[in-house]
Amino acid sequence: MEDNKELENQETNEETGGQEGNEESKDQEQAPTVEELMAQLAQERAEKERYKVASNKASSDAATYKKQLRAKLTAEEQEEEAKREQEEQHKKYVTGLEKELSTNKATKRYMGLGMDEALASETATAEIEGDAEKVTENMRKHMESVVKQKESEWVQSRPDVNAGHEEDREEKDPFLAGFES
Repeated sequence: MEDNKELENQETNEETGGQEGNEESKDQEQAPTVEELMAQLAQERAEKERYKVASNKASSDAATYKKQLRAKLTAEEQEEEAKREQEEQHKKYVTGLEKELSTNKATKRYMGLGMDEALASETATAEIEGDAEKVTENMRKHMESVVKQKESEWVQSRPDVNAGHEEDREEKDPFLAGFES
């Protein structure tokens, strides 16, 4: 196609007598030829393709960095979550130990008042949990058991009751025997 145009230009130059050919050749020198334009177009397309490849590479790198950042943040978040869970477990453990220690101290205190171990432990647990009604009820039970225990000790320690019936007595009182004779 380009060759056809050049041939037509040469034929036109020969027909016009050369003066117009000189002007056209000057115009052709100033205006790029089709081949030059095609070369420039190819060069521009190649440059565009390089830019496109560079842009794609930059986008790909950016996406990779974003994924790595998200993974890193996720890893950091997972690490923070693990630390948080560990702290919660530690707090639960410490709270459990503190509760057990308080319960043991309260149990010893109630046992010092004379409660049996089971009732003292139950009362201490109720105290730690804040159940005042249960504590009061257990104290009442303890007081009742103490009263019953003291009554039974008193009954066992008192002497036999003398009703004053002389028939049951085999020995006579020497003081009274002095009056009868």
